[in-house]
Amino acid sequence: MADRQMDTYGYDEMAVPQWRLVQNVGAEYAKNLGAKPGNFYNSSTDEIAEELEVVVVDIRKQRTYWGRTEIEEAPPECSSSDGITSWDGKECSQCEYRCDTPWAIDATKRRQMCTLSYNILCLNTADSMPCLIRAGGINALPTRQLLTSLRLNKNLNHEYHRALIRVTSTKKKTSAGEAYTMHFKIKGLATGAQADELKEQSLQLLGAPLALPEAEAEEPIGYTPEGQPVYTEEEKEKVLAELGSETKAEDKKAEIDLNF
Repeated sequence: MADRQMDTYGYDEMAVPQWRLVQNVGAEYAKNLGAKPGNFYNSSTDEIAEELEVVVVDIRKQRTYWGRTEIEEAPPECSSSDGITSWDGKECSQCEYRCDTPWAIDATKRRQMCTLSYNILCLNTADSMPCLIRAGGINALPTRQLLTSLRLNKNLNHEYHRALIRVTSTKKKTSAGEAYTMHFKIKGLATGAQADELKEQSLQLLGAPLALPEAEAEEPIGYTPEGQPVYTEEEKEKVLAELGSETKAEDKKAEIDLNF
């Protein structure tokens, strides 16, 4: 039988599926597929789920400093793939823009600071597929709470592959309106053959040279009548001011207000 090249590929040549939390604004493609705010959307498979059950393999930090509030097709001014050292070798602990509590400040301020976020590398227990859950902004806090529950759980004794974690979402009031945040809960512990299988799969994934995704901007707080995303209150006021000088400004202002 002829050799099949695809069987020789490693994790570093694969795109790990990402589950994203659908918010009230944004994620239009997922919503067209039937996703509702508070649902989870798999950007690789187009799957939609109300909740997930996963086993955490690793939680990896990263930092992102956009350095601007305007919407541009440009990368962040600075970033760190480990949350410790920036891409140009600077120590993140010395950065004047460092922010370790992004959930405690509004979206406008977050885009002016170097914020901490997490990539949660998991195994989806439904199909044993590796997956990634990205958690930044208001979702950084529940990720820290998840880390605490795993690290300090005496029943686990650092055998994190045994923790079967239910991932759901809950509503939260923010300065930009209502948003959804993730909620993690250990629903049970794997034992016997299931625990052994999850341990083996976790070790394989943990040792793989995975290419984690680049930093992305957070979800917009609304859209203009033309469908352009708006990320900050400052931009929102600017758009409304511009619409105020146009023909039928009041009609358009009402339309954009509904989108925020």
